[in-house]
Amino acid sequence: MAGFLYVVATPIGNLKDITLRAIEVLREVDFVVAEDRQKALKLLSHLDIRKPIVAINSYNEERQARTIVGRLGSGKKAALITAAGTPCISDPGDIVVRAACEADIEVLPIPGPSAALAALSISGLSPARFLFYGFLPQKKGKKKKTLREVLSGPFPVVLFESPRRIAETLGIIKEEAPERKVVVCRELTKLYEETIRGRIEEALEETTADETRGEYTIIVEGKGKQTAS
Repeated sequence: MAGFLYVVATPIGNLKDITLRAIEVLREVDFVVAEDRQKALKLLSHLDIRKPIVAINSYNEERQARTIVGRLGSGKKAALITAAGTPCISDPGDIVVRAACEADIEVLPIPGPSAALAALSISGLSPARFLFYGFLPQKKGKKKKTLREVLSGPFPVVLFESPRRIAETLGIIKEEAPERKVVVCRELTKLYEETIRGRIEEALEETTADETRGEYTIIVEGKGKQTAS
């Protein structure tokens, strides 16, 4: 009888945000599939759980997926986790999930923290409908073209960005949509958590003052949704 693959959301910063069900599943499974072995060990150690860890990344996921599915096919249970948040959302894991589905292995979600949804919930930018894009292309030309496309719709757009590229990305947004409001969240749920709201020009000035720490979640107001200051 085949086992199960659990897709387990883990905290995006504050370890207290893990769900009771996630803890239960992590204790139950035979092994953990993780994007980052060290971060997985830190989380499991915090929960006083010891499990074998299979590390996956963009280079080895396809090869590892075959091994993982083989173990699941023999009746083992596994938990797929990412470094932070929900697996497969701008993170490795989708190849493993797809391989498990194709092998008729049951894949079950264990929902929980998500940086995109956490940022949307406090954005104040009418987030009932939104476009999630995640990480943009790194090359400036491709990034500019992508932003021009995704910012053309009526709904807020959710982006992820690294500290090294936040200034460039906000600068391009300023060029493409200078009148839009934005919300820039840094280090959500962590010690240096910060949320900046305002016009893109204001957000750019405040954000670039300290761009050395933490991942960023950016929400850009939808086209045609600008309101008076």
